[in-house]
Formats: sequence, structure tokens, C-alpha cells
Amino acid sequence: MAKMKDKMTRLLGRVLLLCLCMALLAGSAMANEIVDLCAEGYDSIGYSCCTLPDGRLIITGKRGTIGNYADSRARLVCLNPDMTVSWDYFDPEEGGCRFIDAVVLQDGTIGAVFDNSPYQNPVAKKLKFFTQDGQPTGKEISLGKGDCFISVTDSVLILHYMSDQGGVDLIDWQGNLLRHFETSEWPAKGSDRYLYEEDGMVCYSFDVDCGVGFARIVKIDYDGKLLWETVLPHMHENVINATLVDCIKTEDGGYLALLGETDPDCKVWQDMLVKFSADGRLLWTNEKCFEQYKDYVCRDIELCKGKVVLQLDQTEYDTGMDRPYLYLWTDENGNELGTTELIPRKEDLVRYGNARNLRCIGFIMYMIGDDLWVNGHFYEENRDYEKEMASVEELLYKVPEL
Repeated sequence: MAKMKDKMTRLLGRVLLLCLCMALLAGSAMANEIVDLCAEGYDSIGYSCCTLPDGRLIITGKRGTIGNYADSRARLVCLNPDMTVSWDYFDPEEGGCRFIDAVVLQDGTIGAVFDNSPYQNPVAKKLKFFTQDGQPTGKEISLGKGDCFISVTDSVLILHYMSDQGGVDLIDWQGNLLRHFETSEWPAKGSDRYLYEEDGMVCYSFDVDCGVGFARIVKIDYDGKLLWETVLPHMHENVINATLVDCIKTEDGGYLALLGETDPDCKVWQDMLVKFSADGRLLWTNEKCFEQYKDYVCRDIELCKGKVVLQLDQTEYDTGMDRPYLYLWTDENGNELGTTELIPRKEDLVRYGNARNLRCIGFIMYMIGDDLWVNGHFYEENRDYEKEMASVEELLYKVPEL
């Protein structure tokens, strides 16, 4: 009888151990896969990213100084394909500095756009150049102190001036002005988002006619010549504004875009997928995949391993922690394949998780190698802005695949 009891005890112990192991494995499977590139202070990463020929990734951003709201250093961080850090560069210039964009140029060097907050320390915007090992080449080109939005390709930069100066400049990476457009002459007016191709730029966003916004997509060459243009009619009744929120190039050479339309009170947002041919012709529209997600709004679209991924946020824009971010997966025709969820948790924030009333400001999707990642920006509600340099944290999360 004692032997039987001893066997039962050992068996029960093994069952309990097995259950514990299964629970731990389940917990590990549910845990977020995270890369933390930040430190104490107000860091910000992910303004843009580009890929080196060997597969490493360059991410632009800044690192804040603890206790000094007005001070940050421009930063370039290079990640290996396994998401470990290859090198990390912090620019020595002082002010509210950041790198806002970077590309690999045709000669193999990295060209980065250095930006500085004009109301803190008005240093000119610059082009700075680096080797693929993260070493400054010593070459710098001033872009002046004008208030402008800059986007880049490996051959040209586009400077959209937002001050009284107005207009758009195309310049090369040597700093030479290629062409100036007055605001009314710029073929991609109303467009502030770009896809870059060998023969030109696909520009998309919206165009305004008598106060009513229409979604618009155009292609221009690198001399600024208009190649084609498509303006979409409103797809629903009682629409006051429509815009192409995001756009990707598909494997067949066409474009898949996310169309958003809103009513005059901006209370009803309608999402729709629209497909364009390689020359900009509208091929089809599809909103069926959004029908059961009326309480969400779609902000991003990406291609991942032959599938389309749409990031959905709750319409009411609840920024609290521990709420799910929904990822809707479709095929290239917009047919729903399923959904996955990502839930940020306080325990993810190793430096900041004890703060009260944490909030999360959305995610931006990136394809890093073959995997889909998002950048999460966290802060404390009702924070003291004088202490803000120590009250913000950012993390990269891997999105669960379908």
C-alpha cells in the first residue's frame, strides 16, 4: 500500500511538472517579441528606415538628454538581420537634433538628412554622409534654415517649403538645385506621401477642390514631369473629404492603396481598398473586408510574405495600455484571410513600467527582412513636460503572423 501511494505521489508530481511546463511554454508563446533600442530619457526612433545591401537595417531617430527638454542628439542605429545592433551613431551637434531620413546612395555611402528644431537652436538642415560601418565621411552639405518637409531617394531630394518662401525644390545629393517649382506648378500638389521607383515617384494623398477633398495618385519623373494622374470620385454619399492614407507596390507592378472617406462632421470614417494598374488606372475597389470592423479605422498597409496586412485602430482612439492592436490579413484582391493581435503590456517597459496612467500612441509598420515589426511610442498621461525627457519610451514589436 505504501509503494502504491509512493507511485501515485511520483505520478502526481510528474503531472504537475508537465502542467507547469506547458503553462510556461504557453506563456512564452503569448509573450511579445520585443527589441528595445532606447535608454533613460526621451528617445525616439523610426522616423524612417532603409536597408543596406547585406540586409542590415538603418533606422533614423534621436536620443534625448535626461532632464533637458530642449536637448537631443541625432541618431542612426544599424540592426543586423537578427535584430541585434551592428552599430549605433550619435551626432555631436547640440540642440533638438534628429536624423529624419536616410538612404543608401548609388556609390554605396549612406546619406542622411540632419534636422534641428528651429525654435530651440536654429542650426541649418544638413546632408551628412557615412560609411556602411557607421563612420562619418566628414562630408556635409547645408540645406539652409528654411522650414521645409524633406523626402529623399538615392538620386534626388524633394524640399517642400512650408513658410512664406513656398514652392518645391528638387536637389541632388551634391546640394545642386535641379529645379524649383512654385507651389501651383508642382504636379503632385496635395500629395505628401511617396513611393520611389527607378523612373520616378508615385505620389498620393488628396487634392482639394472648393473645400472638398478627393483622393489622388500621380506619378512624376525625377525632373518633376507629370507621367500620369488619377483622381478618384467619392465612393459613398455625404462625403466631404477623401484621401489615400497609405499605398504599396504589388508584385504585379500595380499599386494597392487604402482609401479613407469621412462625412462633413468627421464622425464617420469609411475604409476601402483600391487597386491601380502600373499606369494608374483604377482596377477595382473592395470594402467587404472592413464590414465587420466598423469600430476600427485602418491607418497602415504592408505586404508580408505574399499577404496584405492592414493595421486597425479603435475608432474612439483609446490610447490606454493593454488594449489590442488588430492586424487584418487579406490576399492581394482584398479577400480576408484572418486576423492577429498585438497587445502591449506595462511589463514590456523595463524602465517605465511602474508609471501610472501609461498611454500608447499607435504603431508604425516596417518590413525588416521577412518579418513585420511595429514601433510603439509610450508616455505617461498628464506628464510634466519639463520632465518629459524621462517620461517617454519606444519599443519595436514583432507582429504575430497569420
